[in-house]
Amino acid sequence: MAANHGRLVLVDAFAGPGRYVGGEAGSPLILLDAYLSHDYRDRIKSELVYLFIEERIDRVEHLRMEVANLNLPSNVKVQIEHGRYEETFRRTLDAIHQKGEQLAPTFSFVDPFGYSDAPMDLTGEFLQFRRTEVLVYLPLPFIARFVGLPGQERALNSLFGTDAWRSAIEMAGDERRTFLHDLFRDQLQLRGSRWVRSFEIQSGQGNGYHLFFGTSNELGLAKMKEAMWKADPVTGQRFTDSTQSDQLVLFDQGVDTAPLLLALRERFKGSPFTIEQADHFTLIDALHPGAHSPPDPGP
Repeated sequence: MAANHGRLVLVDAFAGPGRYVGGEAGSPLILLDAYLSHDYRDRIKSELVYLFIEERIDRVEHLRMEVANLNLPSNVKVQIEHGRYEETFRRTLDAIHQKGEQLAPTFSFVDPFGYSDAPMDLTGEFLQFRRTEVLVYLPLPFIARFVGLPGQERALNSLFGTDAWRSAIEMAGDERRTFLHDLFRDQLQLRGSRWVRSFEIQSGQGNGYHLFFGTSNELGLAKMKEAMWKADPVTGQRFTDSTQSDQLVLFDQGVDTAPLLLALRERFKGSPFTIEQADHFTLIDALHPGAHSPPDPGP
């Protein structure tokens, strides 16, 4: 993202303690290390502001200790907020609105412990600002398993920003999961993301989760797709691009380029085209015919 007055913001909505009992680094330390260990760190002149939000005070205190042990350069600012994500982040956005200001270019990672604390309307309010991107964790198999049980209505209405999820109650298996997946994708687009891409990380026995990335910036979309394709296809983890139900496998023992070739043939229908046109089509449309982009708003 381009700098706004030299500032970039990264938000971790459910930060956790920074490091877990087994010594594994949590997302705040991973986000900081991504910059600290970057090959081109010295070329980045912007101020980087990290906003870590955590509800539990013991985790906040541990995170503050972990951050204090880091040798951070002067252009890195860390703000650790104690509070619930919904209340804390909404208060931050409301304050910016009231001042009539714009949010600096911001990437928000929304990774709740469950699915009841990440309301779609708050994500939508965030996405109304220019130059914002979001990466949302969704435990889709878990949601699909329990979607019809009593007592879930309020949480699911909040998660999807609509009660249209109720249609999934009469469905089962892959049909239910695909419907809920597409509903969440479509809601992110309706709330402000020009493009939404998702990928699934399976952990065996039908478990796993989805990560939904929303952006209105072509470069942001390109960088995320590049990161998806860099994942190791032979480590035993299976990464699945499930933005479109009939084009599920992204990472496997081999990459099947036949669907891309068919899509290119259909798009250009034998007419001459440049490498740049093919590249742009592959980035925006190919293999994602169901992930409709809203019309260009123009200048």
